[in-house]
Amino acid sequence: MRSMDTFIQKIAKEAGAAVLKRFGKDGIHYMKSEGSWDGVTKADLLSEKIIISGIHRAYPDHGIISEESGVEKKHAEYRWIIDPIDGTSNFVNGIPFFGVLIALAHKKKVILSAVYLPATKELFFAKRGKGAYRNGKRIRCSNKKDWKSSLGCVPAILDDRTVVFFKGFMDQAKGKGLVINNFGSANGVYVALGRRDWCVSIGAHLWDYAPGFLILKEAGCTVTDLKGKPWQMGDRELMAANPRLHKQLLKLTKGI
Repeated sequence: MRSMDTFIQKIAKEAGAAVLKRFGKDGIHYMKSEGSWDGVTKADLLSEKIIISGIHRAYPDHGIISEESGVEKKHAEYRWIIDPIDGTSNFVNGIPFFGVLIALAHKKKVILSAVYLPATKELFFAKRGKGAYRNGKRIRCSNKKDWKSSLGCVPAILDDRTVVFFKGFMDQAKGKGLVINNFGSANGVYVALGRRDWCVSIGAHLWDYAPGFLILKEAGCTVTDLKGKPWQMGDRELMAANPRLHKQLLKLTKGI
């Protein structure tokens, strides 16, 4: 397992370094579908190639789930979950909130994860049962107890489902003076680090959630779906905060 610990961090940084060299240079290479906001850059493809080639060399029997290229060996005991650039729209528009996201799942449990933010050179790493780290130093989520002074993160992408949810969420939170930001791939790790107190996300994919999930959990957060059930692979929603704030989040989201 130690070699996997080292590998996931090394390959995340290697891919991130390649991505950073193209920051400010890449536009959208192609759109995934007509009218979609979701595009792919040459840097996405380069990052993915670096990560997948590394996995093929080091762990040829392992499966892969990647945002851009899909699934390989879906029944493998170990599967790598990859988002080569999370925050492509930020990346394209010169906003330095983007990252390389990688997780390793054993059967249906995430056991390792790495999130690398190239612009700030921050490497977040977690190992199941062994804690979460930023650049090698152990991290913990905030212990904020006062909901009214909490700082939260929510996703910026709005579709029919998210508009309904966040309208209800804001109605419930009215008068509480909440401060809410979207930092893209940094949302989850900033909560794990204590820079923000909670995050709520709906409608994203496995590669968006799995890497951040383990970092949040190992940093002391309660991480669930919007009904309060422990988050698991395949869930399309995620809510995380320290245990006390999480209970308050559940009250806000109840009935929405």
